[in-house]
Amino acid sequence: MAQIGTFKHTEKGYEGTIATLHLNKKVKFIPNENKKSDDSPDYFVKAGKSDFGAAWKETKKGEEPLDYLSVKLDCPTLNKPINAALFDRDGGADLVWSRKK
Repeated sequence: MAQIGTFKHTEKGYEGTIATLHLNKKVKFIPNENKKSDDSPDYFVKAGKSDFGAAWKETKKGEEPLDYLSVKLDCPTLNKPINAALFDRDGGADLVWSRKK
């Protein structure tokens, strides 16, 4: 997995930067306070006033369950949507991505 973003916790969500070879954007994870169903995203990912993606709360099962956000990013400059995961850590959170084999 490759780290493509670092974030800090805010009062309601996350704020930080996504940086790749072709992208360097400040983004915010804003809570979805008007979920219409259980399948609705828990967060919207915004770059300025533009929508950049969405995120859902997930838990990795196993001996040591791990909570994280499953993230889908998409914009006109991307060839196709990117699936990523946001993991909390001490002092912030990291956004990681891996290419499917």
